[in-house]
Amino acid sequence: MLDPFVARIVAGLIALLYIVGVILIQCQGKSPIGRSHEFRAKDNPPRALQALWEATFLIPNLYPFGVALLPAWTYGTWMNVAFPFDFVAQLVGLLLWGLGGGLAIWSARVLGRYMVVEIGVQKDHELITAGPYARIRHPTYVAVMCMLGGLALLFLSTVLAAFFVLGAFLANYRARKEERLLASEAGFGDAYRVYMARTGRFLPRL
Repeated sequence: MLDPFVARIVAGLIALLYIVGVILIQCQGKSPIGRSHEFRAKDNPPRALQALWEATFLIPNLYPFGVALLPAWTYGTWMNVAFPFDFVAQLVGLLLWGLGGGLAIWSARVLGRYMVVEIGVQKDHELITAGPYARIRHPTYVAVMCMLGGLALLFLSTVLAAFFVLGAFLANYRARKEERLLASEAGFGDAYRVYMARTGRFLPRL
């Protein structure tokens, strides 16, 4: 396990990068926060699941702030596991978190104003097939899973591991709902079905 002081420094850097990432998306004018949208079709999950999805991403990403500010409560406790050569898993986790964060920013910039929490088709919606969407249909969900899994490995946290499992389940649930809507006549119909045939849901199609 990484030394607590080193873990605290890394956590502080992650917290800083998380803030920078949010600011970058905001400065591009592409954040869904505070925007109003008109939809021609929607298929949202129940409100409880919608709120749970948002919490599943937000709460784990606040964890590095806890490690940086209150390491005695969040790192090296009974909620963290240790095993031989676990520092290797921690380094892999750091890399995975970074890849997920980069993919999240890339996806947000490509999707632009169509990136919203709601599962819906906006009135002037266009089918985006550029950037990461050229190979996979749900890169933002992949980014979330990478970030959650990366944090769980980095801090060897059983709590974050539980959030990762929950996040993977909810991401798959939401992805299936989105695909049904986008492939319907209220969405993009045949165009989306052709797009599905040549792309993978979370990984590039072989």
